[in-house]
Amino acid sequence: MRSKSAAQLLHAADFSDIHNVTGGIIVYEGGKATGGEDFGMDFFIRGDFNDVFRMSYAMEKGLQQLYLSLEELCDDESVKKLLSRLAKFEEGHKAKLKAMFPDIPREEETESDNLEGGFTRQQVLDNFKTSNITVDGIIHLGMAIETQAYDLYSRLSASSDNKETKEFFLFMVAEEKQHLGFLSAEYDKILAKRKSV
Repeated sequence: MRSKSAAQLLHAADFSDIHNVTGGIIVYEGGKATGGEDFGMDFFIRGDFNDVFRMSYAMEKGLQQLYLSLEELCDDESVKKLLSRLAKFEEGHKAKLKAMFPDIPREEETESDNLEGGFTRQQVLDNFKTSNITVDGIIHLGMAIETQAYDLYSRLSASSDNKETKEFFLFMVAEEKQHLGFLSAEYDKILAKRKSV
């Protein structure tokens, strides 16, 4: 997942001929993928403003539910505490979105499998079921997802012709930047604590 984030950032910086392989270098057998990183982007921008809001809200909600699901799988209290904080962070983001757009009707609260960055909740859960859930792993996961969301909203804001939609995407860019700052600060604290031991 980190390599996908890196690939998107490189693409946004005008690098070309970038390839990201599902399963990593272990499964690479020499084939060459075709198609641009923007393939399928129209899926995100073809709807009206209500659809754009719902897409963003669903991804925030999906990430919150992922953190709560991982918290249930985890035994380490420090990791559980971090996951709980991250879930509350996403709850706060959902509340901000609702406050920003009180007139947009919302469907019943249901579970969402969509995550920021294009992953599904099940993909991430399957990955963590095969390994220990650590603080490092959760921070890396959060940074990978938030980086992809930052990249997605940045590109959507650049490609949107509708003023209201563009402003919304720019708001989301700022929110994802804040999320990344939080995760980075948490990781800095962990590294500083390890150095002092």
